[in-house]
Amino acid sequence: MPDVVANGVRLFYQQTGAGPDVVLVHAVTSNQAVWVFAGLPEAIAADGFRVTTYDLRGHGASDRPPTGYTSADMAADFAALHAALGLGPALVVGHSFGGVVALHAALLHPDRVAGVILSDSFFPGLRHVEPNYGRPNVWVDLRETFGKVGVELGETVDFAHLFRSAVDLTPDQAKALDDIYGAVGRGWLRQLPRLAETTCGAEVLAEAGLTADRVAAVGRPVVALYDEFSPFLATSRWLEQHLPGCAAEVIPAAKHLAVVENTPAFTAAVRRHLARLAGRADGGAARG
Repeated sequence: MPDVVANGVRLFYQQTGAGPDVVLVHAVTSNQAVWVFAGLPEAIAADGFRVTTYDLRGHGASDRPPTGYTSADMAADFAALHAALGLGPALVVGHSFGGVVALHAALLHPDRVAGVILSDSFFPGLRHVEPNYGRPNVWVDLRETFGKVGVELGETVDFAHLFRSAVDLTPDQAKALDDIYGAVGRGWLRQLPRLAETTCGAEVLAEAGLTADRVAAVGRPVVALYDEFSPFLATSRWLEQHLPGCAAEVIPAAKHLAVVENTPAFTAAVRRHLARLAGRADGGAARG
């Protein structure tokens, strides 16, 4: 896998296809494999785009510096990666925290971002609009799963505690969680202890300058793809109301990870919106 030093951090990336640039940005605790597993890069490339995926700092194969995990830091990484790879203005697809990074990059580096597609993103600067802030269903599910092996995560989202808990797992607890999560989830589970060595747990939930007013000031087109059972539907409604021309769409039968939970519907929506944002009349999903 190729790598490049961007913003002082070695980031590993992959590219496929040719044409206007699309960059896929994964969520915190994930890595670029989530896109590859779902076949999204190949599907988008089949529509005539050059697709770049990469591991955020601290994730996957990329360097793991001790600090620098806010969305502003990650947006700076994105801008440096963009420059190092010689990309053109890119359409950026970001899942969860990856969407926060994408929108922050559109605000801070508008010359490098042609448009943003958000996938179920939560914005710390918009926490006031979420009625269940701190207790989203995805955290409830995670807490329940860890509880099955005797690990208490707490009632509210606490990534730092999650990472520390992963470090402290006994071999029996780790094996039990491996069995629960299966082949797809094991890579995610094994990444958690590595993040405990960083400030990621605290910094990913920092506003980092991306206030509600700053979100509303983003000048690039935005698509809000939120899952049918998402804990963040209030955010989707806010974005649609406050961002001029924001297109919102619900991905059925998914609750936070549509790229895996409903791959066909998510892929079709992404391809359709990319084609529209790129000014193509065919909708983009007819090929491949």
